[in-house]
Amino acid sequence: MASDLKPEIPEELRTFAEQGVDQARVAIDGVIDAAHKALDDAGRQVDAAHENVREIGRTTLDFAEANIAAAFDFAARIARAQSFDDWPRLQADFVREQAARLTEQAKVLGEHGASAAAMGTPGAKPKK
Repeated sequence: MASDLKPEIPEELRTFAEQGVDQARVAIDGVIDAAHKALDDAGRQVDAAHENVREIGRTTLDFAEANIAAAFDFAARIARAQSFDDWPRLQADFVREQAARLTEQAKVLGEHGASAAAMGTPGAKPKK
């Protein structure tokens, strides 16, 4: 007869266990939600960084084109010179123009670099 007795789990213990499972499920759901948010945030940061790199590449290519065009323009001016005495003046003009152009290009690239650095700063917004 004693073998017919089955131990019963008290109702309070079952309720406590169910509450524990529910609380664990809520906690895990919160961790998973936070992981999804962190992944989404990281993806946005990577996308922004890629766009910044593409923009720097486009800007650098534009600068190279402008510098090449200026060099060809200078070569054409030298070719059209009326005398050898014009060459030093043309050269000085070109050097002055190129220095101004390179100064502006360095400024723009510096701004791109600062924008990229700001992207790595929490809460920073990239320049548009």
